[in-house]
Amino acid sequence: MWNLLVNLSKPHWTVLCFLLTAAASLGVSEYQWPATYTLIPPFVLLLLNLSAAIITLPRFRRDLPLLIFHLALILMISLFALARLTYFNGTTVLTTGEKFSGELLADRRGPLHGDGLGQLHFINQGFYEEPSRYGKDFTTTRNRVRWLDQQGQWHSNLIGDDTPLLLGLYRIYTTSQRGFAPVFLWQTADGQQQFGSVQLNPMVDNETPPLNNLTLLNGTEAWLMLSIGDDAEAPFIPPANTQSGVNLNTQTLAHQLIVRIDEQRHTLRPGQSLQLDGGSLTYLRLDSWMGYHIVYDPTQPWLIGTVAVGLFSLIWFYARQLFGRGSWDSDR
Repeated sequence: MWNLLVNLSKPHWTVLCFLLTAAASLGVSEYQWPATYTLIPPFVLLLLNLSAAIITLPRFRRDLPLLIFHLALILMISLFALARLTYFNGTTVLTTGEKFSGELLADRRGPLHGDGLGQLHFINQGFYEEPSRYGKDFTTTRNRVRWLDQQGQWHSNLIGDDTPLLLGLYRIYTTSQRGFAPVFLWQTADGQQQFGSVQLNPMVDNETPPLNNLTLLNGTEAWLMLSIGDDAEAPFIPPANTQSGVNLNTQTLAHQLIVRIDEQRHTLRPGQSLQLDGGSLTYLRLDSWMGYHIVYDPTQPWLIGTVAVGLFSLIWFYARQLFGRGSWDSDR
């Protein structure tokens, strides 16, 4: 066993581990190899190499700052590996007043992440933009959310793209994705009612109007488009400042909703209804939706602390060579 550890501690194994890590990183970035399963093996080999070196080489036991640096390096690699196994990174969108149900637009997660998303309970209560301290070309998102703690109590917070909502070990940020969301009432012929909303596509340029498809409760397929201004036939003109992400002003925005069903085209303003087979569709109001970025990485503060300890030990090691008696001997 001792001979195995001595052989494993050889520098050429260290070089090989770093080369394998570099090759794995290249494969992940250039060829979209699965990051977790590609990076974990070279991480494990490097951990074994460093651990064997600390156990078998006398110099580490005589040189405290060098020992601390390599222990910090081992811990940092272990934390990287743990992060890849347990991380979560996902996105979702919520209309104003909508509660997060666990539905995601996209997500990536480690194989050991678990089902913690089921413990996230928060509601989008609307957002606004305000000038950023970085200059007139930047804005800061302020999104009010309600969230439920583990004791069953509801709380309210303002979050943004740089101020997350912290729910356990999850961090929830706003994104640059946001848009309009018309709210409807569907009423059947026998008087039953159901409310719903449609999230129109985000406005990414000055020529594409917000639009989306809608499947009504009677199975009818409809196509929706938001028309800004008082004239539904006029060319699309985006509301002032929406291109730069400033407030959508859904409460005061002059608009109408164009609804196309088969070959028929209808124009609805808030409060107007459309009679269809099996019931009526009433356009109630224009609302908004917000995109959210959900992140889970419990290793982040530990990684920061480990890097700080490693840097301190390196400064200690080299400062001793410059200002005091060194320890450059290499008794291996």
